[in-house]
Amino acid sequence: MKIKTAGTVKKNKSIFNFAPYIFIAFACLFFLSPNLFMPKTAYSYNNSQGKYLFHYYNCDDCHSVNGVGGSLGPSLSNYGNMVPDFNWTVQQIKHPNSHFKRGDKISIQGKTYYVIMPSYNYIPQYEVNELASYLESLKK
Repeated sequence: MKIKTAGTVKKNKSIFNFAPYIFIAFACLFFLSPNLFMPKTAYSYNNSQGKYLFHYYNCDDCHSVNGVGGSLGPSLSNYGNMVPDFNWTVQQIKHPNSHFKRGDKISIQGKTYYVIMPSYNYIPQYEVNELASYLESLKK
């Protein structure tokens, strides 16, 4: 359909004129970003970034990995073999009181600890995911 206005002829633009471009955009999104459509696991993230965040947020003040770090909390050297799943780890980082009541005593690997881990709900979600991925990759 053509519309005549002030001496010029303009084509009426339809959404169908953009269909090839929309298709290409979705194809690129799907094929170039497969991680958007896959479940998140320890191997979906960059574990070196998670290791950096482990030190950046001072997790090593209380927890040790391979004998390096604090002893106030449990060692995380074998965490990847002990954790129920990725989402449990994310929840434990953001809201540790959802799994253990603050101040309670818990026994992990034959040692008793007081539950005093603070909430890290201020950390951006993508960083929590990186940190959880790193922790899940720790296996002896």
